[in-house]
Amino acid sequence: MHPHSPPAPPLQIASIFRTHAQSFRNHHHLSPQQERVLDDVERCRTSALGGHLYKCEQCSSEVPLYNSCLNRHCPTCQAPTQFHWIEKRKQRLLLTDYFHLVFTLPELLRPLVHRYRRLLFDLLFSAAAETLLTFGRDPKRLGAQIGFSLVLHTWTRELMFHPHLHGIVPGGGLDGAADRWVKARQDFLFPVAALSQVFRGKFLEGLINLFEAGAFKDSKVDPTSFRKLTCRLARQDWVVYAKKPFGGPEQIVNYLGLYTHRVAISNSRLLSIQDDLITFRTRGEGTCSIPPHEFIRRFLLHVLPEHFVKIRHYGLLAPANVHTRLRRAQELLAQQSTAASPSTDPSQVGADSSSARSDENETSADLARPRCPYCGGRTLILVGPRPARFYRRPRRSDPPPDT
Repeated sequence: MHPHSPPAPPLQIASIFRTHAQSFRNHHHLSPQQERVLDDVERCRTSALGGHLYKCEQCSSEVPLYNSCLNRHCPTCQAPTQFHWIEKRKQRLLLTDYFHLVFTLPELLRPLVHRYRRLLFDLLFSAAAETLLTFGRDPKRLGAQIGFSLVLHTWTRELMFHPHLHGIVPGGGLDGAADRWVKARQDFLFPVAALSQVFRGKFLEGLINLFEAGAFKDSKVDPTSFRKLTCRLARQDWVVYAKKPFGGPEQIVNYLGLYTHRVAISNSRLLSIQDDLITFRTRGEGTCSIPPHEFIRRFLLHVLPEHFVKIRHYGLLAPANVHTRLRRAQELLAQQSTAASPSTDPSQVGADSSSARSDENETSADLARPRCPYCGGRTLILVGPRPARFYRRPRRSDPPPDT
């Protein structure tokens, strides 16, 4: 008998899938990627994936811990991956201000993008990247090579399909001779109205080239309707949104963690799970209530194509420049201590980064030690078999997971 009673289990998206996924499969056609996501999330941290046994030193409870599915769409499997990714990105930070830009596709395009995801997601990345690189090279603006990261999100807070890119851009760039850092204004990078026009032009040019190459032949898009679509898209304003600039590298590390490995909805947003209604938080005090099948349908809208890379780096942050031009930019910024603002003073940033590393190392150690569900302690001792690094992906013929 356990000396303590475990708390009530938190609301989980996996429990919705375990209850309703099979009936959803019976009524809907799923792609192989969607089928895999359903299977993985259903079985994540259940006996179906195997596990290992711990014993708590504080309350003597035996605690079975099951393996994770490691699927990038699973709401419960992102924290370790996110942490390790952030640790690697720290080495590529620049001691300057950062800006956050958002590139959004118009609603008219969403049906076509939904049908040709990989093709048009790639076009979205290339159009946004070429737009930023063009503005950076423009001698009337910076006249330098900038670097930035783009992260694809496909959802709204209500889980509707809404593809857009979050761009994290340092405030400046390296000149062509690599001997000077060209700093942008602290409160302004590029005019968003001009960015919007260039982004629209580059995306539409790529879209027309794809159509002429026959990329959409298997759809119902005929030349006349496609011409009408592009004309309407060319006449409307496209949304490029600039958020407030960051204060420095310390903030960008924390902010990146919120965006890089985020999935469409987290378990923490669930408010109520009933047989016929799922309620979750949207924005602020807003909520959304929908039937379970509709919840699963909306969740699966955001399953990415297999092996699709949703975080990409360009310019100074491109892999080819990481050990050359990016290093040179870091050296130049470190030498500009007298011209740096207080928020990016090298000595201060070094101290903050050291402190942040210390705190994050402690967090990493805590995350590596499982918590007892009965007393909350982190003094669990492994008494069962060690978990394998990788697990066999479950087959549909396997028995259903324990809930």
